[in-house]
Order: sequence, then structure tokens, then C-alpha cells
Amino acid sequence: MDQLLHWFDLIGIAVFAFSGVLAAGHKQMDLFGAVVLACVTSTGGGTIRDIILNIPVFWLQEPYYLWIAVITGVVSFYLIRYLQVPMRLLMVADAIGLAVFVVIGTQKGLEMGYSATIAIVMGMMTGTFGGVIRDVLSGDIPLLLRREIYATAALTGAAVLVALDASSKLPGDLVVAIAVLVILSIRLAALRWNLSAPITRFGNH
Repeated sequence: MDQLLHWFDLIGIAVFAFSGVLAAGHKQMDLFGAVVLACVTSTGGGTIRDIILNIPVFWLQEPYYLWIAVITGVVSFYLIRYLQVPMRLLMVADAIGLAVFVVIGTQKGLEMGYSATIAIVMGMMTGTFGGVIRDVLSGDIPLLLRREIYATAALTGAAVLVALDASSKLPGDLVVAIAVLVILSIRLAALRWNLSAPITRFGNH
């Protein structure tokens, strides 16, 4: 399972870095701005998670994570300059990164011996906080705080992972894969059919 999580981690870094560059492109940022968004989007959630858990920050221990983000950022910057990239692709890339990082964060919480609740919170942080930083820096309302089915997908997938892990009836790799697919399916279904959560309203407005 460790090998599968490692590959998922690398995929998540690259996909979230790509989503950061797409966000930068829609805000007409330069190369530096695009690379910054690529790096903070792909490493932000894991960085906050590791600081809270009081463990070494993952990309300080293994700098190749940061290099993957930087290289992906540079390549993506020049790629989207010559290709018409729809905003929808940003949402799909974000969904993939969300699914992967929520599962990785939840699994890390479980491996460190924390309760199911804390593991789920760690998963939510890992999967969503990088995107929050990206959206704040690019001047958008974070996806986490919008009416879209986003946090619900992350929470459901993390809960599925915790429940299946506790049952010990399935191989670890299969549990991880199922949790990723649950999050990805819910998020992509919400995008496909424009599903959303109820919004806050005041009075009759």
C-alpha cells in the first residue's frame, strides 16, 4: 500500500500544480506567479498537515516533491499559452488532486495512531487547503466555501477509508483505491450535473 500511496502522492502533486497554473492563466499571471500558485496548491495542504502533526514537512525531507511542482508549473505555463484550456479542466484537475490528497492525509493520520475523527480532519486539510491558498491568492472565493459539492465529497471519501480500514476485510491497496474513486465520483458527478449544496440566505433575499 505504501507504494500505491507514493504514486498517488506524486500524481496529486503534479495535478494540483497544473490546477494552480490554470488558475494563474485565467488571472493572466506571469511565469513567476504561475509557478508560485503551482507550488502552494500542490504542497500547501500537506505542509499545514505536517506542521499540525508536528512532523517534518514532507517536501523539506524529500525536495523532489517541490521540483515536481516547479517543473509541472513551468511546462504547464507554456502549454496553456498555446492551447485553449477551458475552466472546466481546472475543476477536473482539482477533483483528481482532492481525491488523492484527502486519502493520503487520512491514511497518514491513521498510521500515526490518531482517532478516526482526527484522521478525517487531516485528510480534509491535506486535500483542500492547497486549493484554498490557490483561490485566495488568485482572488477567488475558495471552492471549499462555495455551494459546490466539494467538502462533502472529501468528507465522504475520508469516512469510507476510515470505515474500510477499521473493518480489515479488504487489502490496503483496494481500500485506498475505493476511497479515491468515491471522492472522484462524487466530485465529478457534481460537476457533470451541476449539483450543489444549499446556500446561506438572510431574510427573503
